[in-house]
Amino acid sequence: MSQTNRAQGRQQQDGDYVRKSTMYMAVAVALVVGAFLGVQVTSLYSPAPAQEKRAVSAPSQQSQNGPANQISPDVMGRILEMEQAVLKDPNDVAAWTKLGHLYFDTDQPKKAIPAYEKSLALKPNDPDVLTDLGVMYREDHQHDRALATFEKAIAANPKHQIARFNKGIVLYFDLERKDDALKAWRELLAINPDAKAPNGQPLKEMMQSLQQQSK
Repeated sequence: MSQTNRAQGRQQQDGDYVRKSTMYMAVAVALVVGAFLGVQVTSLYSPAPAQEKRAVSAPSQQSQNGPANQISPDVMGRILEMEQAVLKDPNDVAAWTKLGHLYFDTDQPKKAIPAYEKSLALKPNDPDVLTDLGVMYREDHQHDRALATFEKAIAANPKHQIARFNKGIVLYFDLERKDDALKAWRELLAINPDAKAPNGQPLKEMMQSLQQQSK
């Protein structure tokens, strides 16, 4: 299976930094599924303002090689600003979360992970932050921890569709527990029968295609 990039974006909330991760991970899964099925795909679920939507991709070398693209001066400035903010107030959960997001978007999982972990230590069981942390664990090739973190996000919010989708991706592509992955996606379909893959293909059809490919 070909190596793929992560890609997507998120809506601006309360005038804060507009990060790219909503569409960032979605396009990644699109590329993965497209490479696997031999189809082209471009988008995931429509982002909801109140819930982060991040999906994951097949194993990538980006987390080993550092940021995929050179960090712009503007983004670097934001990173430095948040690093100073958490030094000034180590209990600022919002600053830790924003710092994690910035590391997330600049392909720095080894830095994003402790930032998200600190955010969760201050505000436990935030399903969106847990989902982001799970993505970063996966980028760092900690697949078992990624799975456990997605499951924790689901426990915190059983209707968190992206956490459920991500759980299936890790099970299917990383841990090769294909039956468990299909079960996870069926549970997602029970919540949203119209759930779609990143290319807009109904999840049901994607699952059927994957099953046919594995025969």
